Amino acid sequence: MSNKAYSDSSFSRRSFPEKLSFTIAIALLAVLISLIFYSWFTQSNQPPILSASFGQKIRQVEQQYYVPFTVTNKGEQAVKSVRIIGKLTIGKTIEQKGEQEINFLSRDESISGVFIFTHDPQAGELDIRVTGYKLP
Repeated sequence: MSNKAYSDSSFSRRSFPEKLSFTIAIALLAVLISLIFYSWFTQSNQPPILSASFGQKIRQVEQQYYVPFTVTNKGEQAVKSVRIIGKLTIGKTIEQKGEQEINFLSRDESISGVFIFTHDPQAGELDIRVTGYKLP
């Protein structure tokens, strides 16, 4: 058996389209690896900063009031199992309390949802807050 076939450069025997596609694939792989390293080195790794707010437009359907809300993660880390509590206080009494859970919230992402109350939110004071989260 002769190894003469392997002594010649097999790359030089390839056609131009094969050489071109191989070169493009290597270049794309190098760019991808560079971007991964760049994102690792430039991340500040700031912990999650979560905020929640109610929307302005309350919708009433029959005896239910649909109150939109938005939760935003302004930090650099993603979170999962974000818990939000919405509370309606009329006078000094907490008339209703609702709880929501968002499965996943990546960095710089906002997610909207709706709380449903049976009392008119415009007759009292609405309060919303994030009560906790888990790190993925």
